[in-house]
Amino acid sequence: MPPQYRRAAGIRVWIWGAVAVGVYLVAGSSTWPQIPTHLLYEGIAPPLPYRWVHPPANLPEPNQSPQTGQESITLGAAGSPSTSVVTGDGQAGVILRSGAIAPRPGARAVEVTITPLDPGTLSPPPARLQFDGNAYRVEATDATGGSVLLGAPITVVLRYPRHATMLLRSTGTGWTPLEAHVVPGSLQIFASTDQLGVFIAAAPEGATGISWIATVAVGAAIAGLLAALIAFAAGRRRRQTARPGA
Repeated sequence: MPPQYRRAAGIRVWIWGAVAVGVYLVAGSSTWPQIPTHLLYEGIAPPLPYRWVHPPANLPEPNQSPQTGQESITLGAAGSPSTSVVTGDGQAGVILRSGAIAPRPGARAVEVTITPLDPGTLSPPPARLQFDGNAYRVEATDATGGSVLLGAPITVVLRYPRHATMLLRSTGTGWTPLEAHVVPGSLQIFASTDQLGVFIAAAPEGATGISWIATVAVGAAIAGLLAALIAFAAGRRRRQTARPGA
């Protein structure tokens, strides 16, 4: 192949590689600013099997009971510090910013508890929605057992087993949708709330797909890898062609 054609081919390879990397960065940057400071867990390994309070009948693997989360949070002059409480299995957690729990006269600490619940014991989901995973009750009590109200919003993070797109908070007789964000790679959904209570992930009835952002990110990563392999192969061929007698 003449040198000018080899150079043109190499330029095309690197252009396509740059395009793939750019798409990947755009997909990542569009989701990263929405992710809270602390997630329940991170990593490239597949998530562990979901732990159900009441497992579905067609569950392929043996079910393990979900775990609770509980932590005593010390109150200072400005209330609670910035902290988080997570269940033992990492399926639910809350992130408290500084002052999320206001100082209480005579109280030095509050107990924050996260308890998994069977959705079948709660109000049915809103029309055209289905629950996706366990419900979780998040509550805070002082030393006397009295309920604690929030002084500032907190972030609730739930792991879902399939394809959640919404996070709901119980009203006692129904559900209120929260402005939620999904992290598809780790099967997590999170939202800010100014009230404690019962929370659950939900999806449209019959939903089976994943978000377009996840699809674009995975596709761009694969395209970038292929472009890098093509560039490596092209460079190797050029070096072999440049050798005497090649």
